[in-house]
Amino acid sequence: MKKRGEILKKAVSPVIATVLLVLIVVVLGVIILLWSQGFVEEAVTKNIGGETKTAEQFCSDLGMQPILNEDKSFGFRNIGNVPIYAFSVKLTGKNTGQSETKKIEHSDGGSINPGFNVLIEKEGGGYYNYDDYESVKIIPILLGKTKKGGLQEYPCPEINAITI
Repeated sequence: MKKRGEILKKAVSPVIATVLLVLIVVVLGVIILLWSQGFVEEAVTKNIGGETKTAEQFCSDLGMQPILNEDKSFGFRNIGNVPIYAFSVKLTGKNTGQSETKKIEHSDGGSINPGFNVLIEKEGGGYYNYDDYESVKIIPILLGKTKKGGLQEYPCPEINAITI
């Protein structure tokens, strides 16, 4: 029996305490790693002519030349050596200042190999009129491979777009 005023001195052994601390640190590390993977984009690479670079690096190698027709339709010619898989058209209204972006998919004629050109058509048929807009930007989208071996689209930054 304990006498009055006597303190019971029981504690966790130092070995068990150390193991528990290490275990807590490892578990927290795994949780932070899994959480942070959502913030880090997987690099998309592309191989052209035996040269492998990230898709972002190939975006700066693009060569696009605007095409403006007398009927106010427009498009572009791929004068670079990088095939364009698809592209987006950012249309900014004249009076509203609002912009809308239309993606032209690979299957809808958005794939432009070097040396070829395209005129940009509306969904219902006919061509867009560049006089109807304050600004028109054509933003290329490249196709590359992920580290896991799958194919993924990579939209180039707007700085690589051409303005009509």
